[in-house]
Amino acid sequence: MTFEHFFSRYQLLLPQDDIGYQNDARKSAVLLPLCEVQGELHILLCKRPNYLKHHPGQICFPGGKKDESDRCLLDTALRECHEELGIDASRISLLGEMSDYWTLTGFQIKPFIAKIDSPYSLSLSEDEVATTFLLPFSQLQQESNWQSIHFKRQFNHYTLKGFKTDHGVLWGATAQLILNLIKHVN
Repeated sequence: MTFEHFFSRYQLLLPQDDIGYQNDARKSAVLLPLCEVQGELHILLCKRPNYLKHHPGQICFPGGKKDESDRCLLDTALRECHEELGIDASRISLLGEMSDYWTLTGFQIKPFIAKIDSPYSLSLSEDEVATTFLLPFSQLQQESNWQSIHFKRQFNHYTLKGFKTDHGVLWGATAQLILNLIKHVN
C-alpha cells in the first residue's frame, strides 16, 4: 500500500482541543509515524529497553504522558517523538487523530497519525528506546498475521490480538491502535 492509497481510503479527524477529558485517567499521547519505503507504506515502531521498570522490552509508538508544559496532547506526541527518536517536528506532516484509547492501567491515549517526511534520520534516546524498526502496513492488514494472546490481570482474563515481529510480539495498546487504524482503511 502506498501513502496516497492509504490517505485516499481514510479520512482522519483534524486535531481537536483537549476538551471533554473529565475522567481521572492519566492523559497521554502517541504518534503513529507512517513512512514510505520504496513506494510501500510502513509504520515506524520502537522497542523499549529491557531494564525499564514499566513495560520493559515492549513494542510501542513514540509517546508518553502529558507534561504541564504541553499546551495540548498534540504537543505531547510531537515532544515525545523528538525526545525519543530525535525527529524534528518540521519533518512530521500531521494527517489527523483517532479516537482515544483507554488502557487497563489507567491511561487515556490520544493517537495522532503522521507521515514522516523523507529523508529522515533517527537519534534514539537510549533511556527510552532500545531500537526502532519498520513494519509494512500491508502485512499488518492481513488478519492471518495476527494471533490471540490470553492474559490475566487482577483476577480478570483478557484476550487481545498480537503480531509477531523479529523484535518480539506487538500487542496491547500499540497493537489495538494499529488494528483501529486498519479498520478505517480496509
